[in-house]
Amino acid sequence: MFELDSAIFLWINASASSAAWVLTLARFASETLPQWLVAACAGALLAAGPRVRIAVVRVLLAMVLAWLCARGIKALLPMPRPFMLGLGTAWLPHAGSAGFPSSHASVAFAFAVAVAMQTPRRIGAWAALAMATLIAWSRISLGLHFPFDVAAGAVLGTVCGWAVVRLVMPRADPSLQPTPAAPHP
Repeated sequence: MFELDSAIFLWINASASSAAWVLTLARFASETLPQWLVAACAGALLAAGPRVRIAVVRVLLAMVLAWLCARGIKALLPMPRPFMLGLGTAWLPHAGSAGFPSSHASVAFAFAVAVAMQTPRRIGAWAALAMATLIAWSRISLGLHFPFDVAAGAVLGTVCGWAVVRLVMPRADPSLQPTPAAPHP
Protein backbone atom coordinates (compact mmCIF):
# COMPACT_ATOMS: atom_id res chain seq x y z
CA MET A 1 0.00 0.00 0.00
CA PHE A 2 2.78 2.44 0.93
CA GLU A 3 4.54 1.83 -2.38
CA LEU A 4 1.40 2.70 -4.36
CA ASP A 5 0.74 5.78 -2.21
CA SER A 6 4.36 6.91 -2.69
CA ALA A 7 4.25 6.30 -6.45
CA ILE A 8 1.05 8.32 -6.87
CA PHE A 9 2.48 11.05 -4.63
CA LEU A 10 5.65 11.32 -6.73
CA TRP A 11 3.54 11.48 -9.91
CA ILE A 12 1.39 14.38 -8.57
CA ASN A 13 4.05 16.25 -6.53
CA ALA A 14 5.31 19.27 -8.46
CA SER A 15 8.96 19.19 -9.42
CA ALA A 16 11.49 21.80 -10.53
CA SER A 17 10.43 21.07 -14.13
CA SER A 18 6.71 21.63 -13.45
CA ALA A 19 5.07 24.55 -15.20
CA ALA A 20 5.03 27.74 -13.15
CA TRP A 21 1.22 27.91 -13.36
CA VAL A 22 0.98 24.53 -11.58
CA LEU A 23 2.81 25.85 -8.53
CA THR A 24 0.90 29.14 -8.64
CA LEU A 25 -2.43 27.31 -8.76
CA ALA A 26 -1.40 24.88 -6.02
CA ARG A 27 -0.24 27.67 -3.72
CA PHE A 28 -3.45 29.62 -4.36
CA ALA A 29 -5.57 26.53 -3.66
CA SER A 30 -3.70 25.70 -0.49
CA GLU A 31 -3.15 29.14 1.02
CA THR A 32 -5.73 31.58 -0.38
CA LEU A 33 -8.79 29.60 -1.48
CA PRO A 34 -9.56 28.22 2.03
CA GLN A 35 -9.47 31.78 3.39
CA TRP A 36 -11.84 32.93 0.64
CA LEU A 37 -14.29 30.14 1.48
CA VAL A 38 -14.34 31.13 5.15
CA ALA A 39 -14.70 34.81 4.20
CA ALA A 40 -17.61 33.95 1.88
CA CYS A 41 -19.30 32.10 4.74
CA ALA A 42 -18.76 35.05 7.08
CA GLY A 43 -20.16 37.46 4.50
CA ALA A 44 -23.21 35.29 3.88
CA LEU A 45 -23.74 34.92 7.61
CA LEU A 46 -23.84 38.70 8.00
CA ALA A 47 -25.70 39.70 4.83
CA ALA A 48 -28.05 36.87 3.87
CA GLY A 49 -31.57 36.02 4.94
CA PRO A 50 -32.49 33.50 7.67
CA ARG A 51 -32.57 30.37 5.45
CA VAL A 52 -29.11 31.08 4.06
CA ARG A 53 -27.79 31.88 7.53
CA ILE A 54 -28.98 28.50 8.79
CA ALA A 55 -27.27 26.82 5.83
CA VAL A 56 -24.06 28.75 6.49
CA VAL A 57 -24.10 27.80 10.18
CA ARG A 58 -24.35 24.16 9.09
CA VAL A 59 -21.41 24.62 6.71
CA LEU A 60 -19.29 26.23 9.41
CA LEU A 61 -20.20 23.55 11.97
CA ALA A 62 -19.29 20.84 9.45
CA MET A 63 -15.94 22.51 8.85
CA VAL A 64 -15.18 22.81 12.58
CA LEU A 65 -16.23 19.20 13.19
CA ALA A 66 -14.00 17.99 10.34
CA TRP A 67 -11.05 19.98 11.66
CA LEU A 68 -11.51 18.65 15.20
CA CYS A 69 -11.85 15.07 13.99
CA ALA A 70 -8.77 15.38 11.78
CA ARG A 71 -6.77 16.77 14.70
CA GLY A 72 -7.93 13.92 16.92
CA ILE A 73 -7.00 11.27 14.38
CA LYS A 74 -3.58 12.88 13.86
CA ALA A 75 -2.97 12.69 17.60
CA LEU A 76 -3.96 8.99 17.66
CA LEU A 77 -2.20 7.97 14.43
CA PRO A 78 0.85 10.21 13.91
CA MET A 79 1.77 9.34 10.31
CA PRO A 80 4.69 11.18 8.66
CA ARG A 81 4.38 13.61 5.79
CA PRO A 82 6.27 12.86 2.55
CA PHE A 83 9.03 15.43 3.15
CA MET A 84 9.66 13.89 6.58
CA LEU A 85 10.62 10.70 4.74
CA GLY A 86 12.74 12.49 2.15
CA LEU A 87 10.18 11.98 -0.63
CA GLY A 88 9.42 14.55 -3.30
CA THR A 89 9.66 18.30 -2.96
CA ALA A 90 7.88 20.37 -0.34
CA TRP A 91 7.00 23.71 -1.94
CA LEU A 92 5.68 25.35 1.22
CA PRO A 93 7.31 25.47 4.64
CA HIS A 94 5.46 23.18 7.00
CA ALA A 95 6.03 21.80 10.47
CA GLY A 96 6.91 18.14 10.75
CA SER A 97 3.53 17.34 12.26
CA ALA A 98 1.40 14.29 11.54
CA GLY A 99 -0.05 14.22 8.05
CA PHE A 100 -2.91 11.71 8.29
CA PRO A 101 -5.61 12.75 7.53
CA SER A 102 -5.18 16.02 5.67
CA SER A 103 -6.91 18.76 7.66
CA HIS A 104 -7.17 20.91 4.53
CA ALA A 105 -8.94 18.11 2.63
CA SER A 106 -11.16 17.29 5.62
CA VAL A 107 -12.35 20.86 6.06
CA ALA A 108 -12.66 21.50 2.31
CA PHE A 109 -14.84 18.43 1.76
CA ALA A 110 -16.94 19.20 4.85
CA PHE A 111 -17.55 22.62 3.30
CA ALA A 112 -18.30 21.14 -0.14
CA VAL A 113 -20.67 18.42 1.04
CA ALA A 114 -22.58 20.73 3.39
CA VAL A 115 -22.94 23.27 0.57
CA ALA A 116 -23.86 20.63 -2.01
CA MET A 117 -26.55 19.15 0.22
CA GLN A 118 -28.20 22.52 0.78
CA THR A 119 -27.83 24.45 -2.44
CA PRO A 120 -30.84 24.62 -4.72
CA ARG A 121 -28.62 24.76 -7.83
CA ARG A 122 -26.39 21.99 -9.09
CA ILE A 123 -23.81 24.47 -10.30
CA GLY A 124 -23.25 25.55 -6.68
CA ALA A 125 -22.78 21.93 -5.61
CA TRP A 126 -20.35 21.22 -8.46
CA ALA A 127 -18.41 24.41 -7.78
CA ALA A 128 -18.05 23.57 -4.07
CA LEU A 129 -16.89 20.03 -4.87
CA ALA A 130 -14.45 21.33 -7.51
CA MET A 131 -12.92 23.76 -5.00
CA ALA A 132 -12.55 21.00 -2.41
CA THR A 133 -10.89 18.75 -4.98
CA LEU A 134 -8.54 21.56 -6.00
CA ILE A 135 -7.53 22.15 -2.37
CA ALA A 136 -6.96 18.42 -1.84
CA TRP A 137 -4.86 18.14 -5.03
CA SER A 138 -2.78 21.15 -3.97
CA ARG A 139 -1.69 19.46 -0.76
CA ILE A 140 -0.16 16.59 -2.74
CA SER A 141 1.22 18.82 -5.49
CA LEU A 142 2.99 20.97 -2.91
CA GLY A 143 4.54 17.89 -1.28
CA LEU A 144 2.72 18.20 2.04
CA HIS A 145 0.55 15.06 1.98
CA PHE A 146 0.37 11.58 0.56
CA PRO A 147 -2.69 10.78 -1.59
CA PHE A 148 -3.97 8.47 1.16
CA ASP A 149 -3.88 11.40 3.64
CA VAL A 150 -5.97 13.48 1.26
CA ALA A 151 -8.39 10.65 0.44
CA ALA A 152 -8.94 9.98 4.14
CA GLY A 153 -9.50 13.70 4.67
CA ALA A 154 -12.04 13.76 1.84
CA VAL A 155 -13.95 10.84 3.38
CA LEU A 156 -13.80 12.39 6.85
CA GLY A 157 -15.01 15.76 5.54
CA THR A 158 -17.80 14.09 3.57
CA VAL A 159 -19.02 12.27 6.67
CA CYS A 160 -18.84 15.45 8.78
CA GLY A 161 -20.69 17.53 6.20
CA TRP A 162 -23.41 14.92 5.82
CA ALA A 163 -23.72 14.40 9.59
CA VAL A 164 -24.14 18.08 10.41
CA VAL A 165 -26.72 18.70 7.68
CA ARG A 166 -28.74 15.53 8.25
CA LEU A 167 -28.23 14.69 11.92
CA VAL A 168 -27.02 17.66 13.96
CA MET A 169 -29.14 20.51 12.63
CA PRO A 170 -31.95 19.01 10.54
CA ARG A 171 -34.78 20.66 12.46
CA ALA A 172 -33.54 24.16 11.68
CA ASP A 173 -34.94 23.82 8.15
CA PRO A 174 -38.44 22.42 7.55
CA SER A 175 -37.46 21.23 4.06
CA LEU A 176 -35.14 18.67 5.68
CA GLN A 177 -37.84 17.24 7.92
CA PRO A 178 -39.20 13.78 7.14
CA THR A 179 -42.75 13.74 5.90
CA PRO A 180 -45.01 12.33 8.62
CA ALA A 181 -46.72 9.08 7.77
CA ALA A 182 -50.44 9.19 7.19
CA PRO A 183 -52.44 7.86 10.14
CA HIS A 184 -53.76 4.34 9.76
CA PRO A 185 -57.57 4.04 9.87
